[in-house]
Amino acid sequence: MNIQGLSRIAIAFFASALSGAPVEDTLVLARKALMNEGVATAWRLSQKALADAPASAAAHELTGEVLFRRGEFAAAGDEFNLALKLDPNFASAWWGLAQIAECSSMHKTAAADLQRAYSIDPGDPRIFRDWAARLPGRQRIAAIEKYASMVDPGRDEKQLEELRQHIRLQRALQGRVVMALASPYQKCEIPLVNLINSATHTLYYGLEVNLGGTRLRLVLDTGASGILIPRWAASRAGVAELAGATFGGLGDNSKPSGGYHGIVDRLRIGDVEFRDALISVSSQDSVGTADGLIGTNVFSPFLVTLDFAARKLRLDPLPGYHPGDNELRDRSTLPELQHFAPVFRFGHLLLVPTRVSDSREVLFVLDTGADRTLISYDMAAEVSRVSRDDRMRLAGINGQVADLYQTGNLYLQFAGFRQKNLGMTAVDLWPQSRNLGTEVSGFLGLPVLSLFTLTIDYRDGLVHFDRHEP
Repeated sequence: MNIQGLSRIAIAFFASALSGAPVEDTLVLARKALMNEGVATAWRLSQKALADAPASAAAHELTGEVLFRRGEFAAAGDEFNLALKLDPNFASAWWGLAQIAECSSMHKTAAADLQRAYSIDPGDPRIFRDWAARLPGRQRIAAIEKYASMVDPGRDEKQLEELRQHIRLQRALQGRVVMALASPYQKCEIPLVNLINSATHTLYYGLEVNLGGTRLRLVLDTGASGILIPRWAASRAGVAELAGATFGGLGDNSKPSGGYHGIVDRLRIGDVEFRDALISVSSQDSVGTADGLIGTNVFSPFLVTLDFAARKLRLDPLPGYHPGDNELRDRSTLPELQHFAPVFRFGHLLLVPTRVSDSREVLFVLDTGADRTLISYDMAAEVSRVSRDDRMRLAGINGQVADLYQTGNLYLQFAGFRQKNLGMTAVDLWPQSRNLGTEVSGFLGLPVLSLFTLTIDYRDGLVHFDRHEP
């Protein structure tokens, strides 16, 4: 058992021993539990703190943090607001509201809440980190360097290395604007190509791209960010190396995949062209099926439609948007988008509120790059019998997944649809949840998503699911 696992056990032991302790001691232990991913223990302790001190702003704020980690954003917002009623200058509560607003595509509100938190407590590392990420150019680099000095290298080694990589990349770019749209901002259609995994005979959908004059076929993946290609493809396309990088994903390799971030002058996909395209390059010989991956967020300035039945990717100008318009705005459901379902956005990932059979509402990631729908082991154990499956194979960027399980028949309910699944693959999604900071209960893979035409509005965090007629 690792040190982190031992820490969770120790915290749970001390939590069970708490009786009549001051609420401050309960909150300290609850926060330690949450930091060590002891979410269930943190929840029990936060409820004890609320019962012992219902007028404690700190107890309500911490309960909001635990609820956010559980993926219960509306309830988390209620707790943060209760904390602020008790103490309007509780900086962490403003920070918590900013987190909820940001993942809900309320970008203007998020910026205002975060600025309020920073004005109250600029020395809080989490508040400072998120405030620094919004600064322009050189100011951002200097602020992130300052934040890196706050990180405990013994505890947060992975985060520290990610910060160092980000700093090196920003220095190498020297303020250069990447992924600048060089073609007219207008409606266009791009053919989807069928890509077959020769080992599993699984069908994927992809795009043919022209990268620096080299033609590549890339899997179109809503679960990926930007473009990721193997080193041989980058060498052929003339991708200039900028800074070293590591890439995470499914798989049980303890060491993440290495590589670098690079840049190429020209990227063309159908009639859409980008200048100074930022490319992620893996040191591996292959990255999944075909020549690599392209995330649909590459097209985030557009309304992105994946029409699998017609084998087309359609791009439409976003209502009210013009290239170069970086003004912060809150989500607004325009008349053209009234039938879209709101989703939660964490970076490039789109999380869809989903029910598994008759479960509570949880969050599943849209992932057209996955050849099956996955469910977290914890969620599966709540709703179904679960049995180990040693015959099944599953691999990701980080290699093979060792422990796989199979559920019984389940229903998935999302965006007004109900879909029967004849058994699902269950895996441990704790690393993904920890990285995002909220609970990921599964991934909606291509077998389910290909039943729909998907239209994604990255700006407003909206997705339209149009079910194909049988």
